[in-house]
Amino acid sequence: MNIAVGAAVGVAMTPIVYWLAKQLRTTTARIPRTPMATVVLTAACAVAGASVATLSGTTTIIAYAVFAFGVLTVALVDAIERRIPNRITYPLFAVGVLGLPWLTSPITTWALLGPLTGAVVSGCIGLLNAVLADQGLGDIKLAAVIGAWTAHLGVLPWITGTLLCQLLMIAAICGNQLRRRRVGLPPDYTPLGPSLAGGAVLAVAAAGLAF
Repeated sequence: MNIAVGAAVGVAMTPIVYWLAKQLRTTTARIPRTPMATVVLTAACAVAGASVATLSGTTTIIAYAVFAFGVLTVALVDAIERRIPNRITYPLFAVGVLGLPWLTSPITTWALLGPLTGAVVSGCIGLLNAVLADQGLGDIKLAAVIGAWTAHLGVLPWITGTLLCQLLMIAAICGNQLRRRRVGLPPDYTPLGPSLAGGAVLAVAAAGLAF
């Protein structure tokens, strides 16, 4: 029942995510409102809402709802402008590292150090990806944010989220480059925000279902 309610709330949040992404644009690039784009965004918001609904505790649910729909907004902007907006990643990073530890009761060593550890390690993995593959500075910051928030949920959700992000990014890069090669275009940068956001949302679901 909670999952169904969460999915419904996620669908209702879709226009807000679209509006926020529109406000965060720095160019005149239009966010597509085609039927396919609308279906994809609505489905992503539904999954995000359902994932958050698997968690327990009102404060935790509210916090992770902000996180989930924040990273979806970032993903939408990245898909259009190939840019990760700092106006979302910086606040999410600060709350993840400094605020999340105090949501756990009783407060444990992992609760205090987990988000920072997740942010540092995931950020380093993102940096390694930037050196070896198709990832930019904004993607590194987003990876650190996701590391902080998923590590707060536990070691397993953090590892799960990291692996899912990596797999989705590999799939996105390979798919984009193969598609461009098929039509005779040279290799180009692949927006990885959607892949990172997808891994983050699925990690939240994995954490909630494991509780």
